[in-house]
Parts: sequence; structure tokens; C-alpha cells
Amino acid sequence: MKFKHLANIALPVLCSISFFTSQAQTDQTNHPFSWMQTSDSWFKPTTYTYKYETDEFTPKGKLTAAHGPACTNDCRESTATDACTESLLKEKCGEVELPNARIPAGYSGVEYVTFEVQKNGKVNGYQIVKQPVLCPPCIQAAVNLVASLGEWYPAMQDGIAVKSRVVVPVYFKKGQ
Repeated sequence: MKFKHLANIALPVLCSISFFTSQAQTDQTNHPFSWMQTSDSWFKPTTYTYKYETDEFTPKGKLTAAHGPACTNDCRESTATDACTESLLKEKCGEVELPNARIPAGYSGVEYVTFEVQKNGKVNGYQIVKQPVLCPPCIQAAVNLVASLGEWYPAMQDGIAVKSRVVVPVYFKKGQ
């Protein structure tokens, strides 16, 4: 009788341990994204790029002039924030290796991740520019890599934080 009671308790406990152990081993957050279908070459740069997305006006009623790019928080204190951010992104997104992924024939080796940087530095709206040959593991890895950069410092116009759109190309090593 005692053995049967012990077996009834042990089985659920072992199943729970097995489940949580397997979850911990594969617990990588896959950030959500959407597709962007475009022929606009602005969305396929060779290095990171940004543009202001604002319709805010100065008190005099004129559209404000550009004064600073969106940049990673790591580069916020740099005198050349755009050069610092470009260098950082080249280092992190320049030659990404996916050891267990099979890269399809004809794949370009680059994914273009675009997103919005809000006035408060929060990042949202990850999109991938759709290409003729898709590499699903590369796409998700690119989104996860860019999302791991965290919050950004917002673009500035006349000393005011404004919303901007950023495109980060993520390059993958080919020939694996």
C-alpha cells in the first residue's frame, strides 16, 4: 500500500522536473516580428540607418531640424553617436554564426530588421524585410539579436526626443 502511494506522488513530480528542465534548456525568448514587403532601397542598407518619424512642430510652427540620430544606450555619451552605434552594430551583427542552422541555397546572407524607437527610448514593432529566399532560423536569430540590444536613446530634434525608424542589417556567415 505504501509503495502504491509513493508511486502516485513520484510520477507527477518526475514529470514536472523533466518539463521544467527541458524548458530551462530551451528558454530563449523569440521576439515577435512581422513581415515588410517593400522595394524601397532605404530598407536594405549596408549599415544601420535611421529616419525621423515625426510631424511635431516647433512653437513657431515650422518643422524642426534634425540634430541627432537614434543610437544604442551604450553610445549615448559618445561625441559621435551614429559612428559609435554603427561600430557597435558591425561588431555584434557583422558575421553572425548559426552553428546548427542549415542555410538554404540562394540565401543572401543578410536580414534587415527594422523597428521604431519611441520618444522614451522603448523599441517596438520589429519587422523583417521579406526577401526571395528565406532562412527561418536566420530571421528569428536576427530579430532576437537586435532585440537583445535593449532600449535605445531616441533621436533628437531641436533638443526634443522624437520617434524614429531604424534599420539594422544582420549578416550571417554563409557556407555552413
